[in-house]
Amino acid sequence: MPHLKVALSGPVWLAAFACAKMEKTHPAPEGVELLAVKSDGSQITAPSQYDPHKYRDVSNPTSTLGTFVHVMKSALGIGILSVPYAFKNGGLVFGVFGAFLFASLCSHSAHILVSTSYKICKKERIPVLGFAETVEKACANGPASVRALGTALRNIIDWYLMLTTVVVFIVFVGTTLREVVNYRTGWDWSDRTYILLVGVPILFITQIREIKYLVPFSAIAGFLILANIVISLVFIFQEPLSLENRRMLPTASTVAPYMGIVYFALDATCLIFPLENQMRHPQHYLGCPGIVNLNYLCLAILYSFFGAVGYIRYGDDVESSIILNFPTENVLVSCIQVLSAVAVLFSIGLIFYVPTEIAWKKLHTRVPKRWNGVAQSGLRLGMLAVNIAAACGIPHLGTFMGLLGAVLNPLLALWIPIVVDTVYRWPNDFGRLRWRLVKNFALCCFGLFLLVTGTISSVNNIIALYN
Repeated sequence: MPHLKVALSGPVWLAAFACAKMEKTHPAPEGVELLAVKSDGSQITAPSQYDPHKYRDVSNPTSTLGTFVHVMKSALGIGILSVPYAFKNGGLVFGVFGAFLFASLCSHSAHILVSTSYKICKKERIPVLGFAETVEKACANGPASVRALGTALRNIIDWYLMLTTVVVFIVFVGTTLREVVNYRTGWDWSDRTYILLVGVPILFITQIREIKYLVPFSAIAGFLILANIVISLVFIFQEPLSLENRRMLPTASTVAPYMGIVYFALDATCLIFPLENQMRHPQHYLGCPGIVNLNYLCLAILYSFFGAVGYIRYGDDVESSIILNFPTENVLVSCIQVLSAVAVLFSIGLIFYVPTEIAWKKLHTRVPKRWNGVAQSGLRLGMLAVNIAAACGIPHLGTFMGLLGAVLNPLLALWIPIVVDTVYRWPNDFGRLRWRLVKNFALCCFGLFLLVTGTISSVNNIIALYN
C-alpha cells in the first residue's frame, strides 16, 4: 500500500503532540505515515519504522541452526565426489582459487536477491516476497522500459521452478541400489523394480509440508555425504601423495569443464527464498558472518581440500566420480554407493518442496478451506506419481535434464540476480564510478560463458549417447 503522508501545520511541539494524539485515538492503518512539519512548513523527516521481518506470519518457523543445515545440504551433494575430476581439468592452483571464487559468487547472488527483496518489502510494506515476486516488483520499480519484463520473468521463473522434477534423483537412487544389491547378491532385478521400491519411502517423505520438519532429513543426508567423504579419504591416503606430474593451471580447453562441475555443484538458487522466508530469525540469513557466508566458506574449504587431495592421489587417471577409482570388490565402495543413494533419498523432500509450494499457491484459491489438507496431499501424490512414471518410462531422461539445466541454471543463478540488482538500482545507485554496474556486466558475461559451454557439453553428451 503506498504511504499516505499527513502534514500538520503549526509549531513543532504542537504538530508532534497532534500526531501522537491522533495515533492514540485513531491509529493509522498499516502503510500510513503521519509526518510532522516544522514551523516553516518543511517536513521533519524520519526513517520508516516498518520491518518486514516483524510482520511475517509463519506457522512453523525454522530455527537458525535448522536453516543452516538446510542451506549446507542444498549446496553439498554427491556432486562433491566429482570435484577431484574437476581439479584434473582446472589444476591445483586454479582449482582451489575457483572453489572460493564460485562459493563467493553463489553467496553474492543470494545477498543480491534477499537484500533487494527486503528493500522492496520495506518500501511497499509487504511482509514477505518469493523469488519470482521479487523479480517482478524489482522490474516494476525500475525504468519504464523493463516494467513489462517483470511479469514475463515472474511467469517464467514460477513455471520453471514448478516443473523442476526429482526424476533424476529417483533414477539415481534406484540404479545405484540396483548396482550394489545385484552385485552383492547375484540377483537380476531391473532398474524399474528398484525405482518402484524406493518410491515407497519417497511417498512418505514428500508428504512433509513444512521445511522445519525436513531439517532432520537434511541433517541425515549431510552426515551421510560427510561419511562418504571420510571413507573416500581412507582410500586416498592409503599411499603417500605426490605432486609429480600434477597440473597447476588449466588449459583453454579444460577451464570450462572445471567451472561447470564446481559452480553447479555449489549452486542452490532455487532454495534461497523458501529457506529464508521460513526462518524464525531471518535477519541471521545474510550479514557477517550470517548463514549464507558461513555456509559457503565451509563448502569452499571442503571442496578445495577434497578436490585437491583426490586429484593429487590419482592424477590424470581420476574418474568422473572418484569412487570409480576405488576397487569395486571392497565392501567400503559398496558402502559409499549405498550412503550416496540414501543421502539423495533423504534430500528429495527438500528438493520437492519448491515445485509443490509454487503449484499449491496457484491452486489453493480454488479449493475450499476445509479440503486444503486433502488437496495438498493429493497434489503432492500426483506430482510424485508423474515423476516416478517418467523415471520408469523415459530412458536416458537425466541426459536431457542436464541440457535443460545447462541452459536455465545460469539464467536463474546469475542473470536473474543481476537483472534484479541492476533495474532496482537504476539509474544512480551504483556507487562510486558506477562500480556495481561494471561488476554486474562482468557477471553477465560470465553467465553467458557458462550458458554456452554448458550447452555445448550437454549436446555432446546427447550425441555420444546415440552414436
